[in-house]
Amino acid sequence: MKPEANPLNGVPSQLILVRADPAGQFTAQLIGLPELRATAATREEAIEQVRTRLAEYLAAGQLVLVPTPLSTSQLPWNGHSDPNDPLEKEFLQELERFRQEDLEQTLRENEQEGSGSSSTPTT
Repeated sequence: MKPEANPLNGVPSQLILVRADPAGQFTAQLIGLPELRATAATREEAIEQVRTRLAEYLAAGQLVLVPTPLSTSQLPWNGHSDPNDPLEKEFLQELERFRQEDLEQTLRENEQEGSGSSSTPTT
């Protein structure tokens, strides 16, 4: 897995998902590698732990950086998909399931945040 370059500063970067846990802690997970996960008291600490584990995986050779194609025209499938491909159908179903789960999680979190606030303005 090759970290993508950040278009703002050219520094390689990787997406990390961070969620607040009900127990007041934060869980950070590297997108695409669920085993690279950490839970900590603060958001920053959880992110740093994932960053450290990613560096360890790279140093140990468990992850290897490889060049990626510059455009979809260089991909073997040329950017086109086969809607009848059973693996692609399965992938799209899983993607939709993940999207739905994420939406439901976000709605639950928003409900929890809203339930603790008062609609009565204070002066």
